Amino acid sequence: MEAYKVVFCHFFFLIPLLSSAASNNCSTSYCGRSFNRVQFPFRLIDQQPKNCGYDGFDLRCASQSTLLINLPSSGEFSVRSIDYRSQTIQIYDPLNCLPARLLTFNLSNSPFLASNFENFTLFSCPNDERLASYYEPIDCLSNTSFSVLATRPGSMVTFMTSNRTGCWISGHLRVPLVLFRRYDSEFTYQLDEDITLKWDTPNCKRCEAVGSSCGYANSNTNMTTCFSNLSGSRIRPRLFGIIVFAMAILAMTASVAIA
Repeated sequence: MEAYKVVFCHFFFLIPLLSSAASNNCSTSYCGRSFNRVQFPFRLIDQQPKNCGYDGFDLRCASQSTLLINLPSSGEFSVRSIDYRSQTIQIYDPLNCLPARLLTFNLSNSPFLASNFENFTLFSCPNDERLASYYEPIDCLSNTSFSVLATRPGSMVTFMTSNRTGCWISGHLRVPLVLFRRYDSEFTYQLDEDITLKWDTPNCKRCEAVGSSCGYANSNTNMTTCFSNLSGSRIRPRLFGIIVFAMAILAMTASVAIA
């Protein structure tokens, strides 16, 4: 009788281990040959269930290696990289004309943030060899008749709008930045660098720091928690070893009880 009690004790010891291993069934996914892993708070539409992602973090696999994210007030952008430790995402325009997208760029209704914005003024100037030798136009906004230039507010704006250049202001835009970068008002810029955005909610940095995965605490809340780091049905090696060891003891105890 005592032996059976021991068996049951070991059995109940295994329950919390098994339940913790199976508590998060959201596995990491990839878009074709892309090296970007997709995990909570992101999820791949049509490949991962809705509970595997946080609101506003849906991704779409557009080709064998291209991830797309839709910003509600700005449209779709391609994803260059995702850093889960720093909680940043690097995006770019899939049509390779980021300045055109920046004219209407808006992070409203999106979970993503920029630490600050830099203001730029756009100029349209008649094509002139003298201007072309000094300033760098934005190729995708320029044509055979006019070149479009972008500069920071300052003395350059005064010069470019003078009668000597024939240029006029054609627009204004705000460039989102995560880290402070100094743009000189005496130069023009193509503004074709990737946009880096961050997110504060949900905060899964603590999970990444200890090598665990992040997910919803339960189906009835938006609160998140850390889970054992699973990949599909695989159990973290340390946890797997504990379970195997416990099952071995259980088997040996059962054998003794039967004998």
